[in-house]
Amino acid sequence: MKTKLNFIQSIKAGAFAALVAAGINAVLFFLFHTMGIITDTIFIQPNTPLTVVPVLISSIVPSLIASMVFFLFEKYSKNGFHSFRILAIILLVFSFINPFMGIQGVTTAYAIVLNLMHVVVVGSLLFFIGKAVNSTEK
Repeated sequence: MKTKLNFIQSIKAGAFAALVAAGINAVLFFLFHTMGIITDTIFIQPNTPLTVVPVLISSIVPSLIASMVFFLFEKYSKNGFHSFRILAIILLVFSFINPFMGIQGVTTAYAIVLNLMHVVVVGSLLFFIGKAVNSTEK
């Protein structure tokens, strides 16, 4: 019989994913800001350029929420991680549209960097949740 992750294990995997994604995305933010790809002339919110704080929040909060969603998949379905992985990838693909359509005057390079940050969050989630799932199967 397959052992499923409990709520604490799911949240712990999500927390690890959140911390790693936040760290990587903070480094990416500062790197691309220094390179001039992320600029202070493009406003994510009205009259507010992107800073590292929203990057951190956008890496941590969705990761923790996603780990709770994973727990629900894990609890109420036969193969929770498989279903969660499919949903995560579908939502990732849809998230690629947002920087291009939702930000006034965004450059292609800026939007690609934001999409890269989305990939970091989803990749981190799938890695740490997958690692937790695999460790319970042994």
